[in-house]
Amino acid sequence: MRYTVIHMAHHTLQLPSGSEIAYWIHHENKKPVLLLVHGFTGSHMGFQYLVPLLKDFHLIIPDLPGFGVSPLPDKQLTLEHLGKLLIEFIDALHLSARPHLVGHSMGSLVVAEAVRQKKNICDDRLILISPVPTPVGILDSRFGGAALGQLYYTASHRIPIAGHRIAKSKMITRLSTRLIMSAREANMRRAIYSHHFDNLRYISNVGWYKRLHRQINRTGISRYQSVLKNLNILLINGDKDSVTPLKHQLAVVNNIRAKLVVIKNVGHLAHYETPLELATEIRNFLR
Repeated sequence: MRYTVIHMAHHTLQLPSGSEIAYWIHHENKKPVLLLVHGFTGSHMGFQYLVPLLKDFHLIIPDLPGFGVSPLPDKQLTLEHLGKLLIEFIDALHLSARPHLVGHSMGSLVVAEAVRQKKNICDDRLILISPVPTPVGILDSRFGGAALGQLYYTASHRIPIAGHRIAKSKMITRLSTRLIMSAREANMRRAIYSHHFDNLRYISNVGWYKRLHRQINRTGISRYQSVLKNLNILLINGDKDSVTPLKHQLAVVNNIRAKLVVIKNVGHLAHYETPLELATEIRNFLR
């Protein structure tokens, strides 16, 4: 199945803290509001295939500060700060009702952090897509990938001149994308590669990427279970996801009392590869 890429002009919101967030609005005359939060190195474009499939919802999709076209306000920004800025962003929208929050990968941690800081910032139903479940340990199946990622950002940050080329390397990006992609259809694979190549243009600060990448791997939604267990949560994960493996999700899903939906034959990029299945699960959960 083919999906149309939607290009629209973005809106810009100046937050009380001084940060600036770019965001996109779709189906503005619909209710309720779904606010979708992208993952690490991603942007609003990661959700482009979901937009036409969620036409019964008012969609708001920001680029988090430091990603996409939203500028990085501070090189010391942490997940805690991103959660606070997400709260500021939602408050500044002056919505008539609390939105449903949808987070993918790192975006799920940002969503969880925002809820920890302000419990009523959203509706009590959360959707977490391939969230980081637990901190990555030395004996963890994720350790190799996490270590390689950290080495990549460290080299990009510290090596003079060549470091910039490493950070912008399409070859490395293609390889890392290949490791988390399960799509077999040639056109879809090319589209995913193209989207990830586009993200290279928006790298805000490699040193900050390195620090945030380390923090992500040392965190997990398990850290927020005391808050999350009081909410109604849908957790969606691919059965071939090597970044957030299903076995690790199973270790925390009961602790946060979430409903777990497994999408077959897909990895970490279900929002690209199986958007129809993803949209169906989201609609069923919220309706």
